[in-house]
Amino acid sequence: MENKIYNWFVKNGNILIQKNGDCIALQFLYENADCCLLTHSDTNEIIDLLIDISKQIWENPNYEKKPYTNQLYKKIDNKYYWIIETSELVIYYNEIEDAIQIKSNGNDTLNLEINYAVEIIQILEYLIQ
Repeated sequence: MENKIYNWFVKNGNILIQKNGDCIALQFLYENADCCLLTHSDTNEIIDLLIDISKQIWENPNYEKKPYTNQLYKKIDNKYYWIIETSELVIYYNEIEDAIQIKSNGNDTLNLEINYAVEIIQILEYLIQ
């Protein structure tokens, strides 16, 4: 899994996911829009992949585990926000499209540390219930 790049074509856009050292690199490519839209099945596939890569990183004996001390996201109305490096990741359920909307303001590629990935997985699971 070390050098694999996963390219998911979702309802709108596509998401590239790969392990990048002790982080998970997410890249968002939008098609004629400013966000990616994920169906329930898209979301489940993304969650499974994030879990698999997170587990691989966590189980690496050379990985330096960082304690989870504070919530990393902010919630305003029904939108969840993370500041990652110099970018902002926004995730929420778009009722009109019946899909999860995800976008990055700033860099199109984000390097997620495990604590961010765990929160994102939990939020995605909550949103598709």
